[in-house]
Amino acid sequence: MVLLLLGAPGSGKGTISNSLIANHDFKQISTGDLLREEVNSGSKLGKEIDEIIKTGKFVSSELVNNLVKDNINKYKKMGKNIVLDGYPRNIDQANFLATYCDIDKVVLIEVSNELIIKRIIARWTCPKCGIIYNTNSTPDYMPEVKKDGYYCKKCGAKLTQRKDDNIDTVKSRLDTYEQQTKPLINFYDKKGIIKKYNGEKITYDKIVKDIVS
Repeated sequence: MVLLLLGAPGSGKGTISNSLIANHDFKQISTGDLLREEVNSGSKLGKEIDEIIKTGKFVSSELVNNLVKDNINKYKKMGKNIVLDGYPRNIDQANFLATYCDIDKVVLIEVSNELIIKRIIARWTCPKCGIIYNTNSTPDYMPEVKKDGYYCKKCGAKLTQRKDDNIDTVKSRLDTYEQQTKPLINFYDKKGIIKKYNGEKITYDKIVKDIVS
């Protein structure tokens, strides 16, 4: 299965993706992760990407497209389920993706901007195992609280916050989502493969169960 998760930043895509990876043999393809992995590999391409990012420029769509394509083909050959998170971000990328890969399901998580802002500024991430916690959520997603900060319940590492998890940056990211990514909803709606969930009324566990059923 090739699954695409859609939704604004902070809508819960990462939590759903982590559950699919941990419990249902999915491999995640996230453009941010792919770029970081390439940089950390020390390859020639990784060094080029690192220089682009350091200068504040955007990595080209062509480069991102090819990285995603290589990884999708790799996981398909391995017979793995694939979850796409953060790609495609626009119609051009969606059209490129359609030239070599069929999407089986598209899941849209709908959450109000007000709640998203509350969630993101309260979001903490484990730097070791990648689990995302939220101090403004249910007990299931609360981290372990100690005097000097928040800690991961799984591995015990001290949690960190992303530098862009602040109100101004979040509002900017939401504007970008409205302008660039929201058109993808209509794109996949016309194909009849999108299913919408109210992320404020349904639990992530129920969404995951529905995805794999």
